[in-house]
Amino acid sequence: MNREEKLLDQRAEKALGKELSIPTATEDKIQAAYDIVRAKNRQKIKEGKMKHTKTSSFRHVWAAGLAAALLAVSGLGVLAATGYFTKTVNEGDNKISYEFEVNYELKPVEVQATPSYIPEGMEDQGDGKFWSQENYGHGISILPLNMVNIDENMARMNFDHVANVEKTTIQNMETHIITFEDEEKYQTGKDIYMFNPEEGYVVWVYGDYNVPLEEVKKVAENLEITVKENEDLKYNNTAEDQLEKEKQAADDAQWDALVEKGVTADQITKIGDALECFDGRKYTVEEVNLYDSLYDVPGYTEKGVYSMERLTSWLNEDGTHKSYLRTHYDENGNILDEEEASVKFLAVKATAEQFGEPEGVWTDAALDGSLVFIEKRADGTYNFKKDSYDAVPSENYDLQMDQRCFYLDQPVNLQGEERDHSFFYRTMEKGERITYTLIFAIDKDRIPNDDLSQVVLQFNGTGNDCTNPMWSALGEIK
Repeated sequence: MNREEKLLDQRAEKALGKELSIPTATEDKIQAAYDIVRAKNRQKIKEGKMKHTKTSSFRHVWAAGLAAALLAVSGLGVLAATGYFTKTVNEGDNKISYEFEVNYELKPVEVQATPSYIPEGMEDQGDGKFWSQENYGHGISILPLNMVNIDENMARMNFDHVANVEKTTIQNMETHIITFEDEEKYQTGKDIYMFNPEEGYVVWVYGDYNVPLEEVKKVAENLEITVKENEDLKYNNTAEDQLEKEKQAADDAQWDALVEKGVTADQITKIGDALECFDGRKYTVEEVNLYDSLYDVPGYTEKGVYSMERLTSWLNEDGTHKSYLRTHYDENGNILDEEEASVKFLAVKATAEQFGEPEGVWTDAALDGSLVFIEKRADGTYNFKKDSYDAVPSENYDLQMDQRCFYLDQPVNLQGEERDHSFFYRTMEKGERITYTLIFAIDKDRIPNDDLSQVVLQFNGTGNDCTNPMWSALGEIK
């Protein structure tokens, strides 16, 4: 060791053994320097260039490496390498998001995170998911992310309505624990991120709203994390990968353009006119009516309700619909408003006719449909509205799920699996014709003065191609 190396060693050891008050910017550089040393040591171990040493000898190696790394980041402020990744945390206005810059010089690793603790009653559902049968779908999720898949997960690491971000350490890793506003009301869970830039991974632990935060923390604290080489893992950063990304971006842009083009007024099928579909079948909207009470719909019977569980708790004794708490979102998912919504019932009498031979697997006719709220644009074309409405999650209101109908007056598949999956279907032979009634729940303020000119019906039997929408009018298209 020459004189300069000894001096650096002494200064580094002195700094390591002393508590200092360090400005944030300097602290960031020091942490970056640590990342460099850890990454280089890890790489040396993998390459067989570092042998086991006594603790004191290793400390000298570490200190010298740290001192050199500190020089690398402190003078120019330019970071040549920071382990496997550096992250940028964008935080403010009750929001937080993460961006990662990957060091592609280091080979990606395979990481596994196995829980040695799971809350009582939860069962392993596979793919890192755990929940109890009593709360099906609501529990714990464990997702280890390596640097190969960090880019595709980055978009999911973007959160609004954040109540608190606790920055702590779990298993010697920098950890962020994110909780959200009105967790019970919006049924938002909690997210724990454990960052390990020196070994090349992030572990994401998610706990649903019904899981206490302390339980989620305990899961994270008791994870058994293993890292190993995998020669099959490759970064998606080759020239071919870039070309593929550019092609995908071009395809996505083309798809968006097709969706955005909308339709002209004469492409929306009028009431009384038949809409011909690809499977030798026609659909016609014959009659449309609005009702305050479900019991006023002619021929209404509970037999035609797909799920009485979804309906019953929202009906008053007179058959009117109870109000529910609803959130209004803009096209980017930002909350515009939140209010109580009053509801009417929309009954649509329709006819399905099998005029040709069913094509391929389309032997059963889909009789159901969904409502689509549209708007007229400056160029005279129509397209679906970009804003959206959803019930506040704690309402547990599903009657308007996907704007679908909840009622068919002539169902034939009423038992078990057939009811679950084929309630709105029936087999139709060539030349067969059926007239039937569908019922929808619809918010009153979305059809002011009972005006249905901005609502159309999309029959399920059309195939629901959003680049070529096949819509049937429920009112006069203005």
